[in-house]
Amino acid sequence: MRHESSLPVLVLRTLAWGAASLSVWGPGLPVYAEWSAIAQQKTSYTTDAFQFSAARRLRFSEDPSQPTVVSTEKAQDVIWEPGLEVIRSTTTSLGKNELSVKAQGSIYTNNPIFNHGDYRIQDRFSLDADTSVLLRYRYVPNLFLGPNFERRTGMRSIQEERVTSHHWRAEVERRLSDAVTTALIGRYGLRLYNESFAERNTKFWTVGPRVDYRATSWMTVTLSYLYERGLADGRQETQFMDDVSYYLHLLSAGTEFRLSSQLDLDLVYTYRRKTFTSGIAGDTHLDRVDSTHQGVAELRYRLSSAATATLSFQYDKRTSTNVLRDFNDSIISLGGQYRF
Repeated sequence: MRHESSLPVLVLRTLAWGAASLSVWGPGLPVYAEWSAIAQQKTSYTTDAFQFSAARRLRFSEDPSQPTVVSTEKAQDVIWEPGLEVIRSTTTSLGKNELSVKAQGSIYTNNPIFNHGDYRIQDRFSLDADTSVLLRYRYVPNLFLGPNFERRTGMRSIQEERVTSHHWRAEVERRLSDAVTTALIGRYGLRLYNESFAERNTKFWTVGPRVDYRATSWMTVTLSYLYERGLADGRQETQFMDDVSYYLHLLSAGTEFRLSSQLDLDLVYTYRRKTFTSGIAGDTHLDRVDSTHQGVAELRYRLSSAATATLSFQYDKRTSTNVLRDFNDSIISLGGQYRF
């Protein structure tokens, strides 16, 4: 219980400290400030629309514990993901400060009930020439997960399961040498479900390191690990037999290749193991473990100093001690972004 309160307090204190630091820097130290924006569009084909959102966010920098509903229906779809990020960059004697606001949508061609938005505000600022801090808040409202059996009324009727997510992220990055950069990540979040599934409301906290190693001028290797603990209201509302509390381990290994002055290739493998901690007899989460393997390959081609095109393939395979929770999902994406 101590972790539930200490992490958000730490994040809030860090936010307040960052804001205070910026206000101190403001009067004398900034050299210049400039505005820019990044417009992007990604179009994706998925073999399972129910899993697309969770599969897309199963990345170290995203939301690797986003819940999902596994359906026997495998709905193929094409998803359009427009986005716009507005950035204010300021240079100080300590380094660069970059404040940005981003909004992104996911629009499903055949299954519009899954349409949703993702909103983010973040600030990355330098403490010295080798150390920077990233503070981020992300908001994903009213995300449709799928139809599910509710338990609050005792009738087990099928209802829409929806969740609204709030996460706060703090990341301290330190360059140890020309070849090695490390980072420590802390995260705190809330998942608030619609009334039919309110016992699943969850508080979670996450911590873990990342190491980037620039092996050569054309290859960089990244290793990451996250530990997350989620505590749901259902652990105290045992009458519903629906405790989604968990602990999670995530390992990620990636390699970025500079194939030419214009072309990069990213290869990333991610493994996630989610162990549910329910001790309630009759709960389907009792003694359940889910394991997910994900592989991503992405090509990035710089058309100009402002424009980039991307092509990616992603494959997810999830297995569970409850075999009804297994799924496979493939995603092919074509995208582009323009900075102006």
